[in-house]
Amino acid sequence: MKTLAKLCLLPIVLLATTGLRAGVPTDPAEIAKVVGQPTRIDITPSKLILVGPRSARQVLVQGTYTDGSIRDLTPFAQFEAQKGLEVRLSDGGFVEATANSNGNLEVKVAGKVMQLPVEAVGVDKARPISFRHEVVASLNVGGCNMGACHGTPSGKNGFKLSLRGSDPSLDFAQLTRDVLARRTVSQDPKQSLMLLKALGQVPHEGGQRFAFSAVTTRAIREWLAEGMKNDEPTLPALTKVVIEPGSRMLLKPSKWQQLSISAQFADGAIRDVTRFSNFSSSDPAVAEVSLSGLVEFRQPGEVAILVRYLEELVTVRLSYLEPKANFVWKAPPETNFVDKTVFAKLKTLGILPSEICSDEDFIRRVHLDLCGILPDGAAVKAFLSDKDPGKRAKLVDTLLDRPEYADFWTLKWSDVIRSSRKTMQLKGVFVFQNWLRGHIEANTGIDKIVRELLTSSGSTFSNPAANYFRIAKDSQNLAETTAQLFFGIRMQCAKCHNHPFERWSQDDYYSMAAFFSQVGNKPDPNQMGPKPETPGSEIVFVRREGEVTQPRTGKVMPPKYMGGPIAKIEPGQDRREALANWATSAANPFFAKATVNRIWFHLAGKGIVDPVDDFRESNPSANDPLLEALAQDFIKSGYDLKHMIRVVCASSTYQLSTNINETNKDESRYFSHGVSKLLTAEQLLDAICKATEIQEKFQGLPPGTRATQLPDTEVNHIFLKTFGQPARELACECERESDSNLAQALQLINGPTINDKLKAPDNRIGRLIKEKKSDSQILEEIYLETVSRTPTKEDSAIALGHLAKAKDKRKAWEDIQWALINTKEFLFRH
Repeated sequence: MKTLAKLCLLPIVLLATTGLRAGVPTDPAEIAKVVGQPTRIDITPSKLILVGPRSARQVLVQGTYTDGSIRDLTPFAQFEAQKGLEVRLSDGGFVEATANSNGNLEVKVAGKVMQLPVEAVGVDKARPISFRHEVVASLNVGGCNMGACHGTPSGKNGFKLSLRGSDPSLDFAQLTRDVLARRTVSQDPKQSLMLLKALGQVPHEGGQRFAFSAVTTRAIREWLAEGMKNDEPTLPALTKVVIEPGSRMLLKPSKWQQLSISAQFADGAIRDVTRFSNFSSSDPAVAEVSLSGLVEFRQPGEVAILVRYLEELVTVRLSYLEPKANFVWKAPPETNFVDKTVFAKLKTLGILPSEICSDEDFIRRVHLDLCGILPDGAAVKAFLSDKDPGKRAKLVDTLLDRPEYADFWTLKWSDVIRSSRKTMQLKGVFVFQNWLRGHIEANTGIDKIVRELLTSSGSTFSNPAANYFRIAKDSQNLAETTAQLFFGIRMQCAKCHNHPFERWSQDDYYSMAAFFSQVGNKPDPNQMGPKPETPGSEIVFVRREGEVTQPRTGKVMPPKYMGGPIAKIEPGQDRREALANWATSAANPFFAKATVNRIWFHLAGKGIVDPVDDFRESNPSANDPLLEALAQDFIKSGYDLKHMIRVVCASSTYQLSTNINETNKDESRYFSHGVSKLLTAEQLLDAICKATEIQEKFQGLPPGTRATQLPDTEVNHIFLKTFGQPARELACECERESDSNLAQALQLINGPTINDKLKAPDNRIGRLIKEKKSDSQILEEIYLETVSRTPTKEDSAIALGHLAKAKDKRKAWEDIQWALINTKEFLFRH
């Protein structure tokens, strides 16, 4: 939610000062380097036909080279209208008809001169400025109706617009009819504050929003001059927005790409709306995009360019590479489709994957990732001495059958489902944990678990899955939670307005909520709390009636699948059943991808889509083929969690070392090397307990309970909270803090959790001394049980040297293990 709030309130930049041509070089020598010697030059369109008044078109010029690569030459081309052709030319190949005419547009680039036939017809015909298609679009481009400006719910300085033009009727009334807030003057349109403030001709807190000669400025000026007319009811609706040239890979030195945007309307008309569209980059550090749609890469990488015209949002993927001289591809063997897709991407990007990790690293990594525990020292020694080439796959199978696996993955799902005694009561937490763990242990298909959650009814103590409707009680919260958990979609922004960076509208939000509008809760008379004022179980039931109303339009919203049709609900049918049927079917484009992405995140340390629950066009995946292949395999397997874990862990990609090479040292997105990350709070506490052989005591729980077995996070354990244990208040992986901080350092250096366990007389060190083990034997066991390897010669020399100087040998051993616990080797998964 914090991230979404920041996105919705992004600060406004002074749009009028943003260059239309970005950082295009002007020096002839630099231009010559970029343009080079193309073997062919193509102009789009091959013939330009401009129909009607204000008709325009963004022309694209591209060159093809001997190596097959394509460069956008539009920013470097010179355009000149030949005799008889009456058009207005703007920088970057934007052409506007000014009169009916017929002729050629001369295009010069790369030492070549070409002629583009142009025909302008119907320019003299009357076509009033469309308030919705042109004026509202202009306000969008100027940022006047953004959330930080007049689009805020309370407006600015007495003037309010609908957010990003979502309600044109309201905007028209505000601009032309409101007694106090209107910003137009019908008697003298030139004195309208709408124009004067936007041009900076009178004081304006938002500064100048439009250039004097911009297409958007002329649209507003002409609309005012025409008498500020509203659109006719028969105005053709916008049906589609198209981006040209589509996805493209650029190679050095070509790091610019001009985009051309066209809109299609219900009457069949197609118009260029490049200068009426908003552009944004998914990663401005990699590439920026100008007001005119010119993309400039600042460094090699891949971005999605989001284009919004009115309410339509579309994206295009662009990438830019700087091929390295003498690059030779070398990679570990491909074991399955994971490696095929990952390595293909890396090869294209010119990035070499790291080598396969050592056996010491693998056994520790896979124990932590699958079971949340450190391996036993004896298991480490046996694994290192095993010569079986299939031992890693066998180890994965062994771990998936261990009870710790079910404990650990139950914890992961309980975190994001938000299982907590604060909402479910203590008994509810325990029965829910047992229910979920039973499914994980039995390897029930994830689709069946989700179906049971979404359709459950009855007592929350007797039917644990029904607690899902105790955690989130109202239809809106349930819609948000379900979409984020199982579809990877954050819908919260669409509650108050259409989503600013995705296709989801308010209608979509409330149509999703309509699936839960008939769900009710009431106290369970058979399962009351120990005291009258203490809540007990609740009964989840389905009412016969209950609808959701869209607050802006007042319309009752029917249940509608996200991105799909209205649900067909039979009379008397539980709406949740229809949702569950669709949600867990292959027809749902979100469920499988969102689930495998979450699994990948927990195994690889970073989502293919990151954040893991934020799927949107403006947040592209790192590898589309990988995500699609995992999703299809997941569906084919029957949504089998263990199968998906086996597939990922068997891949060379998962087994790559965290050591980097020259080509991947700055890469953190495409899985070219293993990820080092701090152990989670529960993993770390359990690891300390195992290394020292001193169990942690949790109030009200049996001795020997591990941190990963806790029913919820309300044990109020200072060590766990310090290391990021989530409060389970958000349905988001982001709630689990993973950044290091000073409080963690103090806990590690001098905190009671570690020091008390090291000083305990009956701990591992005490036992080994009591058993009269030799110094070398003690040192080997401490290393094996703490960092999952044997000590090197250098390690031994340092440790034994410290022992030799110590007056108190017991304290010296405590120092040695304390030092190991405080190393990155122990604290991090690697």
